[in-house]
Amino acid sequence: MGRTRFRRTAWPTRVACGAVALLAVLVVAPPVSAQTAAGTIVGQVTEARSNRPLAGVTIQVNGTRLGAVTTEEGRYRIVGAPVGTQVLSVRRLGYASAQQSVSVGSTGTTTANLQLQPQATSLDEVVVTGTAGGEVRRSIGNAVTTISAPEATQKSASQDLSSLIGARAPGVAIAPATGRLGAAPTIQIRGRSSIGLDNSPLLYIDGVRVNNASAAGPVAPAGRLGGQASNVSGRLNDVNPEDIESIEIIKGPAAATIYGTEAANGVIQIITKKGATSGAPAVKLQVQDGIIWFRDAANRVPTNYARNATTGEIIAWNGVQSEADRGTPIFTTGQTRQYTGSVSGGRDVVRYYASGSFENDLGIEPNNSLRQFASHVNMTIAPSEKLDFGTSINYVNLSSHLGADVGVSALLGAVVGHSLLFSAARGFYPNFPPEVPQTLYDNAQGVNRFTGSVTMNHRPLSWFSQRLVAGMDLTSDDSRAIERFATPDLGAFIGPVAGAGRIGQTIRRNTIASVDYAGTAKFQLTNALSSASSLGGQFFRTELNKSFLGGTGFPGLGVETVSAVSNPAQATQDQTINTTIGAYGQQQFGWRDRLFVTAALRVDNNSAFGEDFKWITYPKLSASWVVNEESFWPANSYVNSLKLRAAYGESGRQPTAFSALRTYSPAQGPGGVSAVTPNTIGNPSLKPERGKELELGFEGQVFSRLGLDFTYFSKRTQDVIISQPIAPSSGFAGNQFANLGRVDNHGFELLATLQAMARDNFSWEVVGNIATNSDVIKDLGGIGGVVLSAGQTNVVGYPIGGIFTRRIISADRDPATGLPINVLCEGAGGAGVACATAPFQYIGTPTPRTTGSVGNTVWIGKNLRLYGLVDFKRGHRAYNQNDLLRCIGAAGAPTCRSSYYPLEYDPVYLAGHGTSTAGLGTTDQFYESGNFAKLRELSATVTVPPRFVRGFSAASITVAGRDLHTWTSFTGLDPEGNLNNVATTANLGNQGLVPPLSRLLATVNLSF
Repeated sequence: MGRTRFRRTAWPTRVACGAVALLAVLVVAPPVSAQTAAGTIVGQVTEARSNRPLAGVTIQVNGTRLGAVTTEEGRYRIVGAPVGTQVLSVRRLGYASAQQSVSVGSTGTTTANLQLQPQATSLDEVVVTGTAGGEVRRSIGNAVTTISAPEATQKSASQDLSSLIGARAPGVAIAPATGRLGAAPTIQIRGRSSIGLDNSPLLYIDGVRVNNASAAGPVAPAGRLGGQASNVSGRLNDVNPEDIESIEIIKGPAAATIYGTEAANGVIQIITKKGATSGAPAVKLQVQDGIIWFRDAANRVPTNYARNATTGEIIAWNGVQSEADRGTPIFTTGQTRQYTGSVSGGRDVVRYYASGSFENDLGIEPNNSLRQFASHVNMTIAPSEKLDFGTSINYVNLSSHLGADVGVSALLGAVVGHSLLFSAARGFYPNFPPEVPQTLYDNAQGVNRFTGSVTMNHRPLSWFSQRLVAGMDLTSDDSRAIERFATPDLGAFIGPVAGAGRIGQTIRRNTIASVDYAGTAKFQLTNALSSASSLGGQFFRTELNKSFLGGTGFPGLGVETVSAVSNPAQATQDQTINTTIGAYGQQQFGWRDRLFVTAALRVDNNSAFGEDFKWITYPKLSASWVVNEESFWPANSYVNSLKLRAAYGESGRQPTAFSALRTYSPAQGPGGVSAVTPNTIGNPSLKPERGKELELGFEGQVFSRLGLDFTYFSKRTQDVIISQPIAPSSGFAGNQFANLGRVDNHGFELLATLQAMARDNFSWEVVGNIATNSDVIKDLGGIGGVVLSAGQTNVVGYPIGGIFTRRIISADRDPATGLPINVLCEGAGGAGVACATAPFQYIGTPTPRTTGSVGNTVWIGKNLRLYGLVDFKRGHRAYNQNDLLRCIGAAGAPTCRSSYYPLEYDPVYLAGHGTSTAGLGTTDQFYESGNFAKLRELSATVTVPPRFVRGFSAASITVAGRDLHTWTSFTGLDPEGNLNNVATTANLGNQGLVPPLSRLLATVNLSF
């Protein structure tokens, strides 16, 4: 049976192909004739302690545009270097920058071998901060985390952006939705600070703001069984990690002030690879193949129990095992395949990088797969020493079939089913065997995405530089939630109405336009005092056009279009436009290049603000002090470097579109004339939520081995938007949004890098991070805050989405039945009271209070690298919704073991497993500890000696595993995963959710 196919957009493909063709001309074109004598510099860059070759090192000839990037063997080649004494600048993330003089001759080749000292944080590293040219890290007073993408991908074989970022930056948490292929996670930085707005950070690629939507994809029509929680895709993973040079994470208002409204959740900057003017093009090929599997599925999916009404025998049934014994396994071993090629280099005034990749993955179920083609082109042209232009073009074509879980699916059928309850379907709930959802339910999405930008850097004067970035991110997707027309054998299970099929089609077109100007004037006021004055302005416009259409009743097999349905659904069409315009000024003073004070002010307006609220200002003040460079610092100190920093800043989060506007709905008036009726009342005074944050921290190195980066933060979000009821006398129904609330956050973050051992044939590096976060609601404006039922509620004095239930504290056992009797719940002062009258107690937060990871990298000899990463989350609750459904008999009868073998369990535990549990709100046992640690990544890489790969400059083979083991007391499928959109809600849910899947990958890299 054919699957839905998606038409590809032609013009972005032509743009990408045209750019590649231009690069091909540049690669093969003869070099411009040299006007002056020139020579060639070659060499190898190694680590100073272990003499291990270093890949990805940037070497620049000072005063020229010439440079190179080292290969896997640490080798480089620079052609056309001016004759005479030249200075080479050498940089790589994780190492102290260095300079070395070299004498270049007009004939022959000059060899310059270089060494770098490990250093977790280089104070001379340039960080992208929003100002022209960026800022040197030593001058920055706030926390910025930088991830070296080439190093991380080589170790972990990360296939997407979320796995590349995950567990590598303290305070940055990846929240997966489901383990299905095509599903996208969300990112949170320093926890939650908004109750109803999006808590995701802004995402930039090469200076252009881009779409990072979550909970996208198909939207099922009402009543559809196979499309519950089908909108699990997102745009975060559209970027190929192999195209990324580095990732910079700015974590809160103290750092993000000059990014203005929308930046209160932090900013993630992705800097892509640019190439180098090193002469000959460098070509890289990568082939990756691997398997995907549901680890230990038969033991993780629960075994259910039921009593045979005739014999009284208790029958155990495990859906996964029973299907495997039958020869029709629910889950099979999936496959992942990815092929990537790139070419980079430069000639004279041009640098370029171009890549293409194709991914073709098959999931663990037949209705889950993903195919993605991506291409990326970067080109930099420098017609003079004072001017350069850069272009960045990225195109993605994606076709994914997202499968089904949460609702009617093979997994949920196994979780709550039993052979005695659903005998017609081999035990699967709701009498649908696995082949029904896996054959008929297709939640599919086709995406075409084009991201393009142009950057101009202009240095008209020695003291003034300016930068202009303009770009667009265009995403078009066609998402379809389909229940196919059933064949007679499958139709017998679901009936003629559901068997006729249905479709819900959502068509989106999201466009983000960005224009960003920044100018910086730098002066040396005295020998000791420097000044940097910056001005900038930004314009952002986001337009989302969305249409939904659908219906029920296809005429026959293979027909899956909306126009063919017999009962069309009501079609809808929406257009949402949001515009932000803002400007900032920043002044920085530096004293002897080691003490810096920075002040800035940002002014913004956003189209979602209320009519009576126009402009908002955000101030910033920061300071940094490189203490170890002071004259009083002892020369033989064990503290090799130490930078103290402090920052205060403010930033915002705009209201959702239309929430400030008074709206009316069309209606038919008397006599058929057009009329309107009141819809939403709006709020002309509505303004953005405002985050105010203080950061204190330090960065340093001790014993020349241990690098430390510590931050304490305290954040107050005021003017939090709350939905409040309105009086019917207003003529409007529903609620009004108003700035009534306040949320406080605080915590600390620590990143540590230890060079545990460094020898010629053995080196060992340990990188660890830990972060804490606590969020507390301080004010709700007198709205809500009363707990009326078990579950999650926002209450003053507790975290966002705090979990409240009635808590059982005592119960006796009936000697005749073994079941609990005399059940009491916790009352006022801890006294036992009847559960029906007991107050609801706070039992925990859904947000992890502590996150972190520990990674180990071991080099054995020069050619073997071993790597492992364990990450953890603690201090929160996870909802075991599957066990709740099983134990209270939601599918028709209780199927938990405790219902049939009560003597094995404590009476207090049993008391929470009755059929009245949900009604009484005694569900505390199902909000379990969510603490876990995971073996997230494990890999071994062999760098093949050159003599075995003649014709190639470098070759390596990596075998890597992901999500290989979990240590947890959580008794459900997995403590990670949430069927709700974590970006916009704290609510928990994991009903029938496919957990994160394990992967084993083999990767071959070739360079020439």
